[in-house]
Amino acid sequence: MGTIRFGWKSGDAEHVLEMVRVEGTNGRPYSFGEGQDTRRFEVPTFLITTVPVIEPLWTHIMGTANSPSIGRGGALPVENVSWDDITRPGGFLDRINESDIRTQMAAELPGGGSFRLPTETEWEYAARGGPHWPDGFRFSGSDDIDLVAWYDRKRGDCTKEVARKAPNPLGLSDMSGNVWEWCQDSYTRDVNAIPADGSACAAEGPQRVLRGGCFHNWAIHCTVSKRYQIERQYHDGCIGFRLVASLQ
Repeated sequence: MGTIRFGWKSGDAEHVLEMVRVEGTNGRPYSFGEGQDTRRFEVPTFLITTVPVIEPLWTHIMGTANSPSIGRGGALPVENVSWDDITRPGGFLDRINESDIRTQMAAELPGGGSFRLPTETEWEYAARGGPHWPDGFRFSGSDDIDLVAWYDRKRGDCTKEVARKAPNPLGLSDMSGNVWEWCQDSYTRDVNAIPADGSACAAEGPQRVLRGGCFHNWAIHCTVSKRYQIERQYHDGCIGFRLVASLQ
């Protein structure tokens, strides 16, 4: 299994949600973080969406009247969503896992699978290119940020349609720039407190992890190693997310 696709219609428009397989570390842990905050982590094999969740997928799942986005339609990423909007009972994850897309997914995957947010260690591993992580790119897929990211208000202080910049070696677009992306994890400053097996950190407190930077951030915020924290109920026009599914 390399890539799987799930289709849906939004009015007369047809859309596709695409997920790629990210081969796990398999006993060869990858280097998470940078500088003094570097640590080696194991990550199991998983699936991840090639782009952030787009606004038409949100409305397909949650209803047209419930779009939170400032930018709407086309292939713009959904934004202005909090961690709570995504994970609460009856929120986006509950709804998509009860949807026609989830029904298609169950037919494609051993054990059925289900959608969730990435753990922070999964997110960084995927941004670094999974097994290609030793390439050591500063941004997701390149050391040249202009090839792979919308950032620093270039071409307007707003989101851009997904997959308009070059993908990383896994075929993932917009891991650097465009919108910040929520992870499952509670935030901890101490990387040694993050589980070494690729699961999410469950530290106490309201802060959750954002990764990837956004369209109005400087380049330093869009690196594959930049960690940012924010309270779970917070939302604005530069925060979105993407989906993963476990395979083990």
